[in-house]
Amino acid sequence: MTEKPLQCAKCGACTVVCPAFLAGGRESLSARGRLHLLERLDPAQASTAYAEILSQCLLCGACRSVCSRRLDPPARFIAARKQLERSAGHHVLLRAITRKALANPTLLATIAGLGHPLLDRLPADSGLRLRLGLPPEGATFPPLPEMPRKKAAHPALAFFPGCYATHLHKEIRQATERLAETFTGKPPLTPKQHCCCGLAAENGGDTATARRLAIQNINAFAENSLPILTSCASCYSQLRRYPQLFEDDPEWQEKAQTFANRLLEFSTFATQAMETDPSFRFAGPAKARTVVYHDPCHLRFQPQLTDPPRKILRTIPNLRLIELPDGPQCCGQGGLFHLAQPELAGKIRDRLLNQLEQAAPDLVTTTCSGCLIHIRQGVGHDPARPEVHHLAILLTELL
Repeated sequence: MTEKPLQCAKCGACTVVCPAFLAGGRESLSARGRLHLLERLDPAQASTAYAEILSQCLLCGACRSVCSRRLDPPARFIAARKQLERSAGHHVLLRAITRKALANPTLLATIAGLGHPLLDRLPADSGLRLRLGLPPEGATFPPLPEMPRKKAAHPALAFFPGCYATHLHKEIRQATERLAETFTGKPPLTPKQHCCCGLAAENGGDTATARRLAIQNINAFAENSLPILTSCASCYSQLRRYPQLFEDDPEWQEKAQTFANRLLEFSTFATQAMETDPSFRFAGPAKARTVVYHDPCHLRFQPQLTDPPRKILRTIPNLRLIELPDGPQCCGQGGLFHLAQPELAGKIRDRLLNQLEQAAPDLVTTTCSGCLIHIRQGVGHDPARPEVHHLAILLTELL
């Protein structure tokens, strides 16, 4: 006899931390409200309104982090989305195309290859440049001195750059590779066969595609046992979930667990490398600047990696780390959530932008590609607002 899952206690702890509920104020936007519906209505028979409610969750994990019964609402919502037979939210065609491209590495590379010559010509104030989270026109990185390499030097790290750093904002990949080589003396190894982490597919309820992508990545990195460095917080979070994708397949679950055990989050790697070499120092900026580190939800709630990037930033001369008045805030991007629920995503981001306006930093930095895109869109071209950079790029500029 199958044991019924533990039910929500209706305590309301989730409503205090849920970015969607805080932005919209409706009970249906909280984990408590959705769990109440799931206890009473079969998602397979969902109406359009019910499907819409299930799509209005970022799956950020804030509710899970405060649940007194240790429930995992995001996992339940993903399971419910698998059963949906109708689409919800906005930009259905765009989301379908995006998922299709992310699920097909060859197609994604082709689209990116065709589009890059055009993207490179976008003017600095182009809305599309902001939409894609591209760096400002003409952004370059200071050339680094050539590093001595041995002809047969074996890499110390494998590297999973993620789709955004591979196809659109390649400077993130280049910066991460430079830092990895600076700390290890050897360039990292990036298998050509690696593909999308599968986050968008699983969050949309397409577990079959998420598993297929997971298998491809596990096989791509199976030729060695090197630590696998990741430069995107969302990718890191999804890659860690691979063992859960194969709970019904012991053979692949074991392979997935071996893969997950090798993962190394970017800021953790940099912190550990600096501790190993106490003489290493980043150079400070020419003039004093303030910086806010934006915590990606995928690191803030689970596995709670919030200290490493701050440790790094505090060591840099002429760079003062400051915090938002009300603490870390969700940006509202949520994978493809910002496409499905643009109005709600915008309200969530506005809360963050309001906090940034109060803190008034010169720089905002983060380690999540999705957060980077969405915050840049919100900041826009206003020169009075802070610059927004991936942490790897900021650190590379200070080598």
